[in-house]
Amino acid sequence: MTGPRDDVRGMDRAGRIVLVGLMGSGKSTVGALLAQRLGWPMLDSDDQLRAATGLTAREFGEAHGTAALHDAEAGALLAALERPGPAVIGAAASVIENPAARAALRGPRIAVVWLRGSPPVLAARFGGQPHRPIYGPDAEVVAREQARVRDPLFASVEPITIDVDHGSPLEIAKAALDAIRERLPGTNPSE
Repeated sequence: MTGPRDDVRGMDRAGRIVLVGLMGSGKSTVGALLAQRLGWPMLDSDDQLRAATGLTAREFGEAHGTAALHDAEAGALLAALERPGPAVIGAAASVIENPAARAALRGPRIAVVWLRGSPPVLAARFGGQPHRPIYGPDAEVVAREQARVRDPLFASVEPITIDVDHGSPLEIAKAALDAIRERLPGTNPSE
């Protein structure tokens, strides 16, 4: 994603780019690349939670329970959406189950990008990371169950969908920018 900055002209019309997807889909990594390319701030749910509570998602969940963790993650997304100026937002996977968060994702000037991966690939990426909550001993079983519940909810916000099983984070970030340009009027440099 190197090259002239005019290839991102008009992207601020999106206002917010929100990356959603299951754990391990690359929201933090791809989001950082998008933020760097656009010159926008990156607001990551894990960082927001740690800044607000001093705890990782795993520590917060162990101390307060899964429901409280998911409420805090939804609150982080809603707070990020209320901040002034454009931003790239990496939302926690759980936010899609929160009706208020889903409604907010349908708001104006928000480009939602669903980084969709297969359970085996996602499980290999998120299993064993110390900041991630543990929902069971078999990461692939957890990923399959979360996909069963959350994939229809991700689809319900009419996102730009990018499959992440193959391709580097840089390629995925470029695909996201290209898709946003196609979807939002005034973001294509050739217009």
